[in-house]
Amino acid sequence: MDIEAGRVTARSTAPASSFRLWYMAAILCLTNAVSFVDRQSLPLLINQIKGDFEINDTQVSLLVGFAFILTYAGLSIPAGILVDRFSRRAVLSAGIGFWSASTMFCSFATSYWMMFVGRLGIGAGESVVGPGAASIIRDAFAPDQRGRAVAIWAMGANIGAAAALLLGGLILRAVGDAPSITLPLFGTVRSWQVVLFGCALITMPVALLVLTFREPPRTGTMTPERSGMGAAIAFMAQRWKVFALVFLVNGLTIIMTVPHGIWAPAMFERVWKLSRPEIAFTLGIMTLVFGASSQFIAGTVLDRLERAGVANPVPLFGIIVCVLAFLPGVYMPLAPNVTTAWVLQAIYMLIATSLFTIGTAFITRLAPPEMAGKITSLHFLWMGLIGTLVGTTLYAVVADTVYGHAGPLAIAYSLSTVVAILTVLSIVVYLLLMLLTRKESAKSP
Repeated sequence: MDIEAGRVTARSTAPASSFRLWYMAAILCLTNAVSFVDRQSLPLLINQIKGDFEINDTQVSLLVGFAFILTYAGLSIPAGILVDRFSRRAVLSAGIGFWSASTMFCSFATSYWMMFVGRLGIGAGESVVGPGAASIIRDAFAPDQRGRAVAIWAMGANIGAAAALLLGGLILRAVGDAPSITLPLFGTVRSWQVVLFGCALITMPVALLVLTFREPPRTGTMTPERSGMGAAIAFMAQRWKVFALVFLVNGLTIIMTVPHGIWAPAMFERVWKLSRPEIAFTLGIMTLVFGASSQFIAGTVLDRLERAGVANPVPLFGIIVCVLAFLPGVYMPLAPNVTTAWVLQAIYMLIATSLFTIGTAFITRLAPPEMAGKITSLHFLWMGLIGTLVGTTLYAVVADTVYGHAGPLAIAYSLSTVVAILTVLSIVVYLLLMLLTRKESAKSP
């Protein structure tokens, strides 16, 4: 017996899912993958775009981060409302079509502001991916199958990010001093235009693939008083201690992974003097192999713990993962040679990446079906802001203010220190969650 969505539910005894359900999970994984390809491609091309548009680093940062997060975060709540009220397949398909069209618009941009508008469109379209997938998984899969379903969807981020890194490495090697390409019919175009146009072409068919699986029936009771965002917030307020701790620990663990992945390449370049193409290819392969494997392993373990009747399996597994991630995460930046650093980075990625699956599984477990879109949209809004704004800045601030005297080693010391502190804090919060949910279970009839 486990507390789920504010009530006690028995463990599922449903048979193994059909091919139709896992096909649905695979398509959701693909939507996540293409969103990360679109999201990660521009940062890899930014030096060329910066030169073409004659913009400074501040304008670059606004283009890469602010323009995207403004609509991605700002529209996440409306996206959650749409997901809970209308066909989730239709909402996902429309969002994918809109961001792929926006990516194509970026490929034809002739000015900074055209590119800025296109980035706004990409963020708007991608805001539906998380809430839509979480709501579908919540309704389509039994509790002892959701861990794998969430993991398969989450693997899309690793696959997409790896594809972007590998593509970026190819561009850095192949283009080099020849940033223009001559194509039949199109003539001479900039290489970054070709890459963005290609991303748009890859994404467009996915908007149609989403329509090939059957919309799962909604398992909750959708009434007017439970259909608005106010109802979702009121539900969360009833269990504010649990939701506050879940949001807190998921914020801590996202900083351990996503911003860490942003600064790790800089550490390998500054400390070990590796070339950017080499870093891009190595991290791309690691992200594809170890990052994706981490998500799937986490989902499988969660489902087995659920079937075994383990009480509070999500926070328990979170504690185990944080304990295992501590040593490789802390010592990777301090490694005595580059080979050891790469090995520890691979181990850390294999262990710590699973924390995203664990956090998402926790939220889908707590949210009632009729509120899954809205609650997960708040969750992804929080994760986006913490991971993009707070986390990325945190590593830089620690490097500059605490270790500024260390020169190139500053970012290495920062990575080690931040991971050490956040891992310990995450273990403490997971322990509090175990105690709190156990008390709620004891009080339930």
